[in-house]
Amino acid sequence: MCRRSDESGFTLIEVLVAFAIAAILLLPLLRSFSTGIGTATRTDAATEATLIAQSTLAGMGDVVALSDGASIRQQQGPFRVSASVRRYHGDDAASRPVLTVVPYDVAVTVEWREGARARSITLRTLRLGPPPAEDQGP
Repeated sequence: MCRRSDESGFTLIEVLVAFAIAAILLLPLLRSFSTGIGTATRTDAATEATLIAQSTLAGMGDVVALSDGASIRQQQGPFRVSASVRRYHGDDAASRPVLTVVPYDVAVTVEWREGARARSITLRTLRLGPPPAEDQGP
C-alpha cells in the first residue's frame, strides 16, 4: 500500500502503541493516588478517635465520678469508647499519709474497625479526686 503525501494522521497501530505506553506509565501514578487516599482515610479515623479519647478523658470527673472501679462504655458513631478509673498506688503506698485528694489512674480506650482489622487507641492520665470514704476520717 502506498501513502500519498497529502495524507496525514496516525495509523491504528501507532494509536494502540501510544495508548499502551500511556497506560503503563499511568498505572504507578494511579496506584500511588489510591494508596494516598487509603492512608488519608486511616489517618482521619485515628485523628477522630484521638479527639474522642481526649474529650472523654477531659470529661472524667464530670461525667463519671472519680472513684476506684468507676467505668463507662458508650458508642459514638463507628467508635466504641470505654473508660476506667483506678486508684493510683505508687511505690510508696504503705508510707503515704492520709490525703485530702488522691491520685486516680484514668484510661480511655477508643476502638473501631477498618475493613477486617480492629484498631484502637488508649490514652491514660493521672487525675486528682476525693479520697474514698474509708480513707476519710470521722
